[in-house]
Amino acid sequence: MDTDNDNFISHNKTELNRKVSTSGRSISIEDWSDIESIISSYSSIFQNQYSLCRSFDISDRKSALIYWSEFASQRALKLINFFQEIDEFENLNSDDRFTLIKYNLLSLYLIQKCLNYNPLTGTFINRKNEDVLKRRQFFALCYGTSGIRESFMSLIRSFSKVTEQDSILINLLLVVLLFSKGLSMNETEPELNDELAVNRAQSHYTKLTWNYLVYKQGEMKSVKQFTQILTEIERLQSFTKHFREFFLTQTKSTDTLERFAPLMQAVLNVT
Repeated sequence: MDTDNDNFISHNKTELNRKVSTSGRSISIEDWSDIESIISSYSSIFQNQYSLCRSFDISDRKSALIYWSEFASQRALKLINFFQEIDEFENLNSDDRFTLIKYNLLSLYLIQKCLNYNPLTGTFINRKNEDVLKRRQFFALCYGTSGIRESFMSLIRSFSKVTEQDSILINLLLVVLLFSKGLSMNETEPELNDELAVNRAQSHYTKLTWNYLVYKQGEMKSVKQFTQILTEIERLQSFTKHFREFFLTQTKSTDTLERFAPLMQAVLNVT
Protein backbone atom coordinates (compact mmCIF):
# COMPACT_ATOMS: atom_id res chain seq x y z
CA MET A 1 0.00 0.00 0.00
CA ASP A 2 2.48 2.59 1.17
CA THR A 3 5.94 2.79 -0.35
CA ASP A 4 7.98 3.52 2.75
CA ASN A 5 10.94 1.27 3.50
CA ASP A 6 12.34 2.79 6.68
CA ASN A 7 12.03 0.74 9.85
CA PHE A 8 10.81 2.77 12.84
CA ILE A 9 11.05 0.02 15.44
CA SER A 10 14.15 -2.07 16.12
CA HIS A 11 13.79 -5.78 15.41
CA ASN A 12 16.65 -7.23 17.35
CA LYS A 13 17.50 -8.99 20.57
CA THR A 14 18.15 -5.72 22.40
CA GLU A 15 14.42 -5.08 22.69
CA LEU A 16 13.77 -8.68 23.59
CA ASN A 17 16.41 -8.64 26.32
CA ARG A 18 15.02 -5.37 27.67
CA LYS A 19 11.63 -7.04 28.16
CA VAL A 20 13.35 -9.90 29.98
CA SER A 21 14.92 -7.57 32.49
CA THR A 22 11.79 -5.47 33.13
CA SER A 23 9.26 -8.26 33.55
CA GLY A 24 8.87 -10.13 36.80
CA ARG A 25 7.02 -12.96 35.04
CA SER A 26 8.42 -16.05 33.39
CA ILE A 27 8.20 -17.68 29.98
CA SER A 28 9.35 -21.13 28.93
CA ILE A 29 12.73 -21.65 27.30
CA GLU A 30 10.99 -23.24 24.30
CA ASP A 31 8.72 -20.23 23.80
CA TRP A 32 11.61 -17.84 24.19
CA SER A 33 13.63 -19.77 21.64
CA ASP A 34 10.77 -19.63 19.13
CA ILE A 35 10.34 -15.88 19.63
CA GLU A 36 14.04 -15.22 19.20
CA SER A 37 14.07 -17.31 16.03
CA ILE A 38 11.22 -15.28 14.52
CA ILE A 39 12.82 -11.95 15.41
CA SER A 40 16.21 -13.04 14.13
CA SER A 41 14.75 -14.20 10.80
CA TYR A 42 12.77 -10.99 10.33
CA SER A 43 15.75 -8.79 11.17
CA SER A 44 18.14 -10.58 8.84
CA ILE A 45 15.73 -10.38 5.91
CA PHE A 46 14.62 -6.78 6.35
CA GLN A 47 17.91 -5.21 7.45
CA ASN A 48 18.75 -4.15 3.88
CA GLN A 49 15.49 -2.39 3.12
CA TYR A 50 17.27 0.68 1.80
CA SER A 51 18.19 -1.25 -1.33
CA LEU A 52 14.55 -1.09 -2.38
CA CYS A 53 13.57 1.54 -4.95
CA ARG A 54 12.54 4.94 -3.60
CA SER A 55 11.86 7.11 -6.66
CA PHE A 56 8.24 7.85 -7.51
CA ASP A 57 6.87 7.64 -11.03
CA ILE A 58 4.24 10.37 -11.08
CA SER A 59 4.12 11.02 -14.81
CA ASP A 60 0.55 9.67 -15.10
CA ARG A 61 -1.92 7.38 -13.36
CA LYS A 62 -0.97 4.28 -15.32
CA SER A 63 2.70 4.73 -14.42
CA ALA A 64 1.85 5.30 -10.76
CA LEU A 65 -0.21 2.10 -10.57
CA ILE A 66 2.55 0.07 -12.23
CA TYR A 67 5.15 1.57 -9.90
CA TRP A 68 3.04 0.60 -6.89
CA SER A 69 2.90 -3.00 -8.10
CA GLU A 70 6.67 -3.12 -8.59
CA PHE A 71 7.52 -1.74 -5.17
CA ALA A 72 4.86 -3.78 -3.39
CA SER A 73 6.17 -6.88 -5.12
CA GLN A 74 9.70 -6.26 -3.81
CA ARG A 75 8.43 -5.80 -0.27
CA ALA A 76 6.11 -8.80 -0.52
CA LEU A 77 8.96 -11.02 -1.70
CA LYS A 78 10.85 -10.18 1.47
CA LEU A 79 7.81 -11.20 3.51
CA ILE A 80 7.70 -14.50 1.63
CA ASN A 81 11.39 -15.01 2.42
CA PHE A 82 10.57 -14.42 6.08
CA PHE A 83 7.74 -16.96 6.04
CA GLN A 84 10.01 -19.51 4.40
CA GLU A 85 12.07 -19.42 7.59
CA ILE A 86 9.07 -20.77 9.52
CA ASP A 87 9.42 -24.56 9.69
CA GLU A 88 5.69 -25.21 10.00
CA PHE A 89 5.10 -23.26 6.80
CA GLU A 90 7.88 -24.93 4.83
CA ASN A 91 6.65 -28.37 5.91
CA LEU A 92 3.20 -27.78 4.42
CA ASN A 93 2.00 -29.21 1.14
CA SER A 94 3.29 -26.99 -1.70
CA ASP A 95 -0.25 -26.22 -2.90
CA ASP A 96 -1.24 -25.15 0.61
CA ARG A 97 1.78 -22.86 0.85
CA PHE A 98 0.79 -21.26 -2.44
CA THR A 99 -2.81 -20.79 -1.31
CA LEU A 100 -1.86 -19.17 2.00
CA ILE A 101 0.58 -16.80 0.32
CA LYS A 102 -1.70 -15.87 -2.56
CA TYR A 103 -4.74 -15.12 -0.42
CA ASN A 104 -3.15 -13.79 2.79
CA LEU A 105 -0.12 -11.85 1.60
CA LEU A 106 -1.89 -8.56 0.87
CA SER A 107 -3.29 -8.37 4.42
CA LEU A 108 0.11 -9.25 5.89
CA TYR A 109 1.80 -6.63 3.72
CA LEU A 110 -0.55 -3.99 5.12
CA ILE A 111 -0.01 -5.07 8.74
CA GLN A 112 3.74 -4.83 8.32
CA LYS A 113 3.40 -1.12 7.53
CA CYS A 114 2.67 -0.53 11.23
CA LEU A 115 6.36 -1.16 11.89
CA ASN A 116 7.23 1.93 9.83
CA TYR A 117 4.58 4.27 11.18
CA ASN A 118 5.41 7.27 13.37
CA PRO A 119 2.36 7.98 15.57
CA LEU A 120 3.77 11.33 16.70
CA THR A 121 3.66 12.79 13.19
CA GLY A 122 0.99 10.55 11.72
CA THR A 123 3.29 9.70 8.84
CA PHE A 124 5.80 7.11 7.79
CA ILE A 125 9.22 8.08 9.09
CA ASN A 126 12.42 9.64 7.78
CA ARG A 127 10.59 11.58 5.14
CA LYS A 128 12.33 14.40 3.27
CA ASN A 129 10.27 17.43 2.26
CA GLU A 130 10.59 16.68 -1.43
CA ASP A 131 9.45 13.11 -0.78
CA VAL A 132 6.30 14.35 0.96
CA LEU A 133 5.20 16.33 -2.10
CA LYS A 134 5.95 13.47 -4.48
CA ARG A 135 4.12 11.02 -2.26
CA ARG A 136 1.02 13.22 -2.20
CA GLN A 137 1.08 13.41 -5.99
CA PHE A 138 1.70 9.68 -6.24
CA PHE A 139 -1.21 8.68 -4.00
CA ALA A 140 -3.49 11.22 -5.67
CA LEU A 141 -2.75 9.52 -8.99
CA CYS A 142 -3.23 6.01 -7.59
CA TYR A 143 -6.33 6.48 -5.46
CA GLY A 144 -7.95 9.70 -6.63
CA THR A 145 -10.92 10.61 -4.44
CA SER A 146 -11.79 7.00 -3.57
CA GLY A 147 -10.94 7.39 0.12
CA ILE A 148 -8.64 4.35 -0.01
CA ARG A 149 -5.64 6.25 1.31
CA GLU A 150 -7.61 7.74 4.20
CA SER A 151 -9.05 4.35 5.16
CA PHE A 152 -5.59 2.82 5.04
CA MET A 153 -4.10 5.46 7.34
CA SER A 154 -7.02 5.06 9.76
CA LEU A 155 -6.36 1.32 9.88
CA ILE A 156 -2.64 1.85 10.44
CA ARG A 157 -3.29 4.31 13.28
CA SER A 158 -5.69 2.02 15.10
CA PHE A 159 -3.65 -1.15 14.55
CA SER A 160 -0.51 0.64 15.73
CA LYS A 161 -2.38 1.81 18.82
CA VAL A 162 -3.77 -1.59 19.86
CA THR A 163 -0.42 -3.35 19.30
CA GLU A 164 1.45 -0.47 20.95
CA GLN A 165 3.83 -0.85 17.99
CA ASP A 166 5.44 -3.77 19.78
CA SER A 167 7.63 -5.19 17.01
CA ILE A 168 7.74 -8.62 18.65
CA LEU A 169 3.95 -8.77 18.83
CA ILE A 170 3.55 -7.63 15.22
CA ASN A 171 6.10 -10.21 14.03
CA LEU A 172 4.14 -12.91 15.86
CA LEU A 173 0.83 -11.70 14.42
CA LEU A 174 2.26 -11.89 10.91
CA VAL A 175 2.98 -15.57 11.47
CA VAL A 176 -0.37 -16.29 13.14
CA LEU A 177 -2.29 -14.68 10.29
CA LEU A 178 -0.18 -16.41 7.65
CA PHE A 179 -1.88 -19.64 8.75
CA SER A 180 -5.37 -18.09 8.75
CA LYS A 181 -7.51 -19.80 6.13
CA GLY A 182 -10.22 -17.41 4.92
CA LEU A 183 -8.46 -14.22 6.02
CA SER A 184 -8.98 -12.69 2.57
CA MET A 185 -12.77 -13.31 2.60
CA ASN A 186 -12.34 -14.35 -1.04
CA GLU A 187 -14.93 -16.81 -2.31
CA THR A 188 -12.49 -18.23 -4.87
CA GLU A 189 -9.99 -19.37 -2.23
CA PRO A 190 -9.61 -23.16 -2.58
CA GLU A 191 -9.77 -25.70 0.22
CA LEU A 192 -6.50 -26.75 1.83
CA ASN A 193 -5.07 -30.20 1.30
CA ASP A 194 -3.96 -30.51 4.92
CA GLU A 195 -6.12 -28.15 6.92
CA LEU A 196 -5.19 -29.93 10.14
CA ALA A 197 -1.49 -29.07 9.71
CA VAL A 198 -2.35 -25.42 9.04
CA ASN A 199 -4.66 -25.24 12.07
CA ARG A 200 -2.02 -26.90 14.22
CA ALA A 201 0.57 -24.32 13.15
CA GLN A 202 -1.80 -21.43 13.77
CA SER A 203 -2.70 -22.81 17.19
CA HIS A 204 0.97 -23.06 18.12
CA TYR A 205 1.77 -19.47 17.18
CA THR A 206 -1.44 -18.11 18.68
CA LYS A 207 -0.50 -19.74 21.98
CA LEU A 208 3.04 -18.38 21.62
CA THR A 209 1.65 -14.88 21.09
CA TRP A 210 -0.61 -15.24 24.12
CA ASN A 211 2.22 -16.50 26.31
CA TYR A 212 4.38 -13.57 25.21
CA LEU A 213 1.67 -11.03 26.06
CA VAL A 214 0.97 -12.57 29.47
CA TYR A 215 4.70 -12.65 30.20
CA LYS A 216 5.01 -9.02 29.14
CA GLN A 217 2.00 -7.47 30.87
CA GLY A 218 -0.11 -10.01 32.74
CA GLU A 219 -3.34 -11.79 31.87
CA MET A 220 -5.87 -9.03 32.47
CA LYS A 221 -4.33 -6.54 30.04
CA SER A 222 -3.60 -9.33 27.56
CA VAL A 223 -7.27 -10.35 27.38
CA LYS A 224 -8.26 -6.77 26.61
CA GLN A 225 -5.50 -6.31 24.04
CA PHE A 226 -6.26 -9.62 22.32
CA THR A 227 -9.90 -8.61 21.97
CA GLN A 228 -8.92 -5.26 20.47
CA ILE A 229 -6.55 -6.96 18.03
CA LEU A 230 -9.32 -9.29 16.85
CA THR A 231 -11.50 -6.25 16.15
CA GLU A 232 -8.73 -4.66 14.10
CA ILE A 233 -8.21 -7.88 12.15
CA GLU A 234 -11.89 -7.75 11.15
CA ARG A 235 -11.35 -4.19 9.95
CA LEU A 236 -8.27 -5.34 8.08
CA GLN A 237 -10.26 -8.05 6.32
CA SER A 238 -12.90 -5.59 5.14
CA PHE A 239 -10.34 -3.05 3.99
CA THR A 240 -8.21 -5.61 2.15
CA LYS A 241 -11.26 -6.87 0.27
CA HIS A 242 -12.20 -3.29 -0.67
CA PHE A 243 -8.61 -2.46 -1.62
CA ARG A 244 -8.34 -5.49 -3.89
CA GLU A 245 -11.63 -4.68 -5.63
CA PHE A 246 -10.57 -1.06 -6.10
CA PHE A 247 -7.26 -2.02 -7.67
CA LEU A 248 -8.90 -4.53 -9.99
CA THR A 249 -11.28 -1.83 -11.20
CA GLN A 250 -8.46 0.68 -11.70
CA THR A 251 -6.20 -1.70 -13.59
CA LYS A 252 -9.00 -2.69 -15.94
CA SER A 253 -10.00 0.90 -16.64
CA THR A 254 -6.41 2.01 -17.32
CA ASP A 255 -5.36 -1.17 -19.16
CA THR A 256 -2.32 -1.69 -16.92
CA LEU A 257 -2.94 -5.18 -15.59
CA GLU A 258 -0.61 -6.95 -18.00
CA ARG A 259 2.24 -4.67 -16.89
CA PHE A 260 1.74 -5.30 -13.18
CA ALA A 261 4.41 -7.25 -11.33
CA PRO A 262 3.45 -10.96 -11.61
CA LEU A 263 3.40 -11.47 -7.84
CA MET A 264 0.93 -8.63 -7.34
CA GLN A 265 -1.26 -9.98 -10.12
CA ALA A 266 -1.48 -13.20 -8.12
CA VAL A 267 -2.04 -11.42 -4.79
CA LEU A 268 -4.80 -9.30 -6.31
CA ASN A 269 -6.33 -12.58 -7.51
CA VAL A 270 -6.24 -11.87 -11.23
CA THR A 271 -4.00 -14.83 -12.19
